[in-house]
Amino acid sequence: MPAIGYYNGTFGDPDTMTVPMNDRAVYFGDGCYEACLVIGMKAFRLDAHIDRFYRSLTLLSIPFFSDRDVLRDILDRCIRIANEPCAVLYWQASRATAPRTHAFPEEGGPNLMVTVRSKTLLPRERTLKLVTTEDIRYAMCDVKTLNLIPNILANQRAKEAGADEAVFVRDGSVTEGSHTNIHILKKGTIITHPTDNRILAGVTRAALLEVAKENGVPVLLRAFTKDEMMKADEVLVTSSTLGVRRAVSVDGTAVGGKAEALYETLLQSYERIFMRETRA
Repeated sequence: MPAIGYYNGTFGDPDTMTVPMNDRAVYFGDGCYEACLVIGMKAFRLDAHIDRFYRSLTLLSIPFFSDRDVLRDILDRCIRIANEPCAVLYWQASRATAPRTHAFPEEGGPNLMVTVRSKTLLPRERTLKLVTTEDIRYAMCDVKTLNLIPNILANQRAKEAGADEAVFVRDGSVTEGSHTNIHILKKGTIITHPTDNRILAGVTRAALLEVAKENGVPVLLRAFTKDEMMKADEVLVTSSTLGVRRAVSVDGTAVGGKAEALYETLLQSYERIFMRETRA
């Protein structure tokens, strides 16, 4: 069925629904968002996404439902109405609807927008091509804000280069992708950027580290360079909609392919968790 849209209590077609011009998301991108995968009308790790959503709200000083169950009930209702076997659940909160001024408005409360759209998953054997680009983002990458212009420009560069994703490099170190987390496998160890203000703490990233622990795979939390990525045994890419995938090229040069058995072990373990938590 068509995608489902929701805005402050009203349901409809997201392609035709409207929002007020004075919603601060329109002219400032003043808000934050989350997105997760839904299989069989069950969202994968919805609680973790809601936790991260509320963390973003707190860091942006946006007041919201004090009872998280209110938000969850709305999201669950949208999932049920959409009734899609595989979909992406997206939601965002903006600060308020008010005339444009930089300071917080003194009146009005947050707006909630939700969409549920069908999704076709990439085949598990699908590998990725990456390109690198300078990380020109600001110092709040750990907040999932609506302000994504550098990410958009980076992902467009990847598209024009025939690649799947752009990898940000800042001060010589790989931070993350335009909408993914990036990791490397080297000598049986996962190396991944620590969760500081330079990256978003991915929910799927956390799941990957869980399965690494289950399989006795060491994890090293540190930044790594582009050169280390190019020489890694495998380059891993994670996101809520991709799951866990490996890259086979960066900037047109072949990478990885040296630890396929370990990658397959990690992928199978992640798939078991995903199936258990969405199809139970």
